[in-house]
Amino acid sequence: MAFRPPKKQPEFADLIGILAQTKQAENPLYQTLSELINRLTQFQLITLQAIADINDSINNSQALLNIIADKRATYLTAVDEKIRLPNSRWLIAGTGIVFDDTVANQRTISAGGNAYYDAPLTDGNVDETDLIFALGECIIVQVPV
Repeated sequence: MAFRPPKKQPEFADLIGILAQTKQAENPLYQTLSELINRLTQFQLITLQAIADINDSINNSQALLNIIADKRATYLTAVDEKIRLPNSRWLIAGTGIVFDDTVANQRTISAGGNAYYDAPLTDGNVDETDLIFALGECIIVQVPV
């Protein structure tokens, strides 16, 4: 997001009028403060122009990315990028899957050590499954993912 300067910049012109009242009594002080106000005004204009240039540069960079990226290609992304890349696929880790993004431009996908789910033990008959019990309790087994 680009930097936005405050909506209203400070005005230094009104200080010149106040300073003009001391012009006759303290001429060196008047000259010093007058020069400070002039330089602050110049600096303010230069700074606002520099900020506007930076904002334009940021906006141009984002527009360039939108132009360069092939909208028809399919990308796997770490976050949801469907606005800029319509065919992108957000890669989300499922149960027992771990992403390692410590190396730049590389994602390592691995199965976690404790990746399993609990399932009741059955006799294996697909049509009429019977659960296997021991001491009145259904036996639960941990199946690796």
